Amino acid sequence: MKNLIIKLRKANRLSQSELANQIGISRPTLVSLEKGERDMTISELRKLSKIFDIPMEIILDEKLSDGSKANAQNFTKQSFQRFRDLILQCIKYGSDTDGKITKTKLAKLVYLCDFACYYKFLKPISGFEYRRLSQGPVAIQFFDIIDTDESICVENRGRAMMISLSEQPSKLELTKDEEAMVKTICKKWKGAGTQEIVDFTHSQIPWRICRDGEVIPYALINNEAPKNVY
Repeated sequence: MKNLIIKLRKANRLSQSELANQIGISRPTLVSLEKGERDMTISELRKLSKIFDIPMEIILDEKLSDGSKANAQNFTKQSFQRFRDLILQCIKYGSDTDGKITKTKLAKLVYLCDFACYYKFLKPISGFEYRRLSQGPVAIQFFDIIDTDESICVENRGRAMMISLSEQPSKLELTKDEEAMVKTICKKWKGAGTQEIVDFTHSQIPWRICRDGEVIPYALINNEAPKNVY
């Protein structure tokens, strides 16, 4: 759980003091939680659930809160590298003319590419689990890469978090067909606003069928009409 608290706090651009204040605990107490030195009380769990709009069962889910306990298919070195390459390619081809893209729009492009590849090839690029969270379909590993990868730059622009590349990606794990799919999807959405792509993903069958916090099965995308896949 300690890793999940850190990921959620950083993803929402909260300092330790800010999150501690919202939960109603001291900053040293939050530090202890993030280090795994102390367990959360039920009351604190409820507050964390409300703050981030995530069901308590998701917070308590070991697969989400501790990657070391997730199934091996989702956490192999190759699948993580492929997911990283997917993110880098979406930044490269999906950014505006200034080379930047909002974090939310990037997350949606990554989701669309992974599910579109499953639709066309019956095999996603990463195989990671996407959950129906309030901000849209997203794999928790997305936050890990955005927060820690040295090839990615993150800066604030008003209320938006802007993402860009500090260096162009070199050798990729993606196949030529997968890379072509990423380019096609990014080209389609290149001039669209963040809210437009958010609304599109929320209109798709996978989002509408699943409940908050659920893992979105890749196979649900096969129920979409071809024009609505991306």
